[in-house]
Amino acid sequence: MKRVITTCMAVAVLLTTNIVAEFNFDKTPEKLTAYYLAGVQTVDTIKNKLLSNGFEVLATDKVLEGLTVITITNDELKKTNSYMATLHILVNSKDSEVRVQNPSYLGLAYLKGYKYGDFKATLNALEKVLSSMIPVLQQKETSELPEYHFMFGMPYLKDKMTVAKGSNLLAKLTAPDASKYISYHLKLPNGNTLVGHKFNSDINKFLKKINQTKNAQLLPYESMVESDKATILDPKYYLALSLPLLSMREFMKIATTPNAIEREISKAYK
Repeated sequence: MKRVITTCMAVAVLLTTNIVAEFNFDKTPEKLTAYYLAGVQTVDTIKNKLLSNGFEVLATDKVLEGLTVITITNDELKKTNSYMATLHILVNSKDSEVRVQNPSYLGLAYLKGYKYGDFKATLNALEKVLSSMIPVLQQKETSELPEYHFMFGMPYLKDKMTVAKGSNLLAKLTAPDASKYISYHLKLPNGNTLVGHKFNSDINKFLKKINQTKNAQLLPYESMVESDKATILDPKYYLALSLPLLSMREFMKIATTPNAIEREISKAYK
């Protein structure tokens, strides 16, 4: 099946076919899509297929009405010891579609020494789960991803924010009231722990302000616990990276969101 499809007719084809074809990694593309689009399936159907194709389901979260995110991992992802250890799949019952984060896109942004095709096994396994995956218009120049920042003066990947310090941070993840703030936590091979955080609907509504509920798969937001410190990617970096078509005007509409995210994640460690 041809991979670059952007018309309504193409989506109709996607929803009525069940073709599984391997990705072509012979040549690095000039642009990479942040997400792939697939035809709608139920949450339970996707979860069962994930388990049959080498994935572990970490959590299922309702982000907003009609928007459910499934967080997954596998051995290939966990070995990165990074924010690449998980991927999010959005089941959008309102628009009858499914979207999944593109590990190639995130890999170029997050991992030093990453080569296009390093997540070949994960992508081919995902396509078996979702039947067909086509790029969306949320794309970025491949050459810009390794040192990505939104614009002059905005943060880079390295500009992580510390949200908590202390010797008992991991204990907070299993405290009696932890489920209020924590969606999942994943111990990585290097000993660090990746944590997915739940937000209240008021915070999640930032997606509505910029008309991006179709891309709710950028949530849950994650922190990384390393020894006695918990850090997050600066939201100004992560949100812009996750929504490559975001304009400055749209970004200003959610100007309070980065601080709200930082505060909400900090609560989980108190």
